[in-house]
This record gives sequence, C-alpha cells and structure tokens, in this order.
Amino acid sequence: MTEDLAKKRFFTLTALRFSGVVSAFIGIAIISKRWIEPADLIGGLFLANALIDVLVVPPILIRRWRSEP
Repeated sequence: MTEDLAKKRFFTLTALRFSGVVSAFIGIAIISKRWIEPADLIGGLFLANALIDVLVVPPILIRRWRSEP
C-alpha cells in the first residue's frame, strides 16, 4: 500500500467519525431544544445516523481495505 492511499483512508475514517459526532450533537440539540415540531423523531434519526457513522461503518471499511497477506 502506498503512503498516499494510507493517508486518504485515514482521512476518510477520521472525517466519517467526526461527522458522526457532529450529527450526534445536532440530534441531542434538536431533542432538548425542540426547534422542530417532531423533535423526538428527527433528533432520534440524527442520533441513529451518528451511531451508524461512528460504530458500524468504520470497521466495515477497515475490513474491506485490509490487504491480503
């Protein structure tokens, strides 16, 4: 694996995790402040998306990118 490819993959994983954390904060803010009418539903969707972005997708990508021995 080249160094450029490793840097791109590292940046992708970091950006994915960061976007998940931001999405979680947005979901919590929507639920607590009730800015939008169905706040529980929309905030819950943001939180579910955040959990998927942080906990599910990175291991899938890492497994997919793993090089053959």
